[in-house]
Amino acid sequence: MNDVFTSIKRTPYQSLASFLILFFTLFMTIFFFTLISFLHGVLTYIEAKPQVTVYFKTDVEEEEITKIKETVMSSDKASEVKYVSKSEALALYRKLNKDNPLLLEMVSSDILPASLEIYAKKPAFLTEIAEFLKKQPEVDEVDFQKSIVDKLLSLTAVVRAITLGIFIFLLIITFVVLMTITAFKIALKKEELELLRLLGATGWYVKKPFLAEGIFFGFFAATLAHIVFYGIIFATKGIVGGYLIGLGSVPFYTIPMLTLHVWPPNIPFIIFSYVLIVLFGVAVGLIGNLLATGKYIK
Repeated sequence: MNDVFTSIKRTPYQSLASFLILFFTLFMTIFFFTLISFLHGVLTYIEAKPQVTVYFKTDVEEEEITKIKETVMSSDKASEVKYVSKSEALALYRKLNKDNPLLLEMVSSDILPASLEIYAKKPAFLTEIAEFLKKQPEVDEVDFQKSIVDKLLSLTAVVRAITLGIFIFLLIITFVVLMTITAFKIALKKEELELLRLLGATGWYVKKPFLAEGIFFGFFAATLAHIVFYGIIFATKGIVGGYLIGLGSVPFYTIPMLTLHVWPPNIPFIIFSYVLIVLFGVAVGLIGNLLATGKYIK
């Protein structure tokens, strides 16, 4: 570590440039990583909801709803059809509005419709099921979420493509800057390095301080990027949360034995993202300096 601090003192501006380019790259990496994880989580959340929900007129008898349910199931296009009675709808309404007594007083089970929650076996069946239900005289409204899922899939694909392009560009710039700055530092220590080689020092011994510096910068740049990013997240949590009312917790990719929530971010996900970004930061710093020392130190 003494060699690292000595190198930083000798070339403070170049060291600052290395740190800042690493910080910016890692900050953007964690930003896009979280964004894509969030979109994937929202998509999973929506797909876990009923794909077609049909609301019936309030005067429709349960027997008539049961017939429609059996017809949908017998079509072999639905994997599951769940009946939600008026009393169940009222219980759900009370749960969602438990913090607003005024809304609870205004609603009773008589004015809430019974409904069917339908999951299709294939996305292609969604339109057919929805069109069939719309033609039934007992039906008041059909909530069809296929368009939402399709738009979210398209958005996720676009964001993923843009992220990959930006990530590759930043990574190339980072490696170029790190190699250039490391080459400059090697040039400044040229006589000292040549003396070490004359005294019998191995190539690895000569390269080690530069590699240690890359690891050091990668670790602290990743740590600072993570702190700044989540500082911004928690500072704007109230504003962002206002746009996500009703969404609930957005899970991370399904990982056995772990409960990771992208939004609102829980402690396990924050720790998980920190470990990932630190490993990535250390790898970038190490590889960048390894390429430079491999090229300029023979």
